[in-house]
Amino acid sequence: MNNIDNILNNYFEGASTPDEEKRLKEYFRSKNNVLPQHEAYRPLFAAFDKEKQIVAPQFIIPVKRSKRKLIPMRTIWFSATSIAATILLIFTLFPINRNTSSDDDYLVYINGKAIHNPEKAQEYANKMFTQANEIIRSSYEPFVEANMIQEELDADKLFDKLSQKVNNINSINQ
Repeated sequence: MNNIDNILNNYFEGASTPDEEKRLKEYFRSKNNVLPQHEAYRPLFAAFDKEKQIVAPQFIIPVKRSKRKLIPMRTIWFSATSIAATILLIFTLFPINRNTSSDDDYLVYINGKAIHNPEKAQEYANKMFTQANEIIRSSYEPFVEANMIQEELDADKLFDKLSQKVNNINSINQ
């Protein structure tokens, strides 16, 4: 029975062979040959035998059929290409003309308003340039005056002028 102990150790370690497992099952199935120290393992092997006899129930899954009729892909593609061709044909034959004026050669937008008359557009542009020029001139006028004052009060120029006068006076005195 020492051999059964070795087989049990191999079985619980996962190293037993199929032949050894058969011997263990036969050993525990026999009612009189099981040693008292091995009686604790008898319910385990009995459960394996009972488990082997259990048959799983079979389920039949009903197949649901859709009542909706499916549209073939060929029909969908044919419809889509027909619609696209029709739209393309309409835009080709009847282009959208957004410009309703009779003079298509000249169009200027000023402040979001379309001006078709070139003379009015030129007059408006001249007026705007004049206003811009006046604004620029009036905003730079103080800077020009300040620069002129700064040039007049420039220490180097004042010293140069003064030294020239002194030199002139000295040359006259000599």
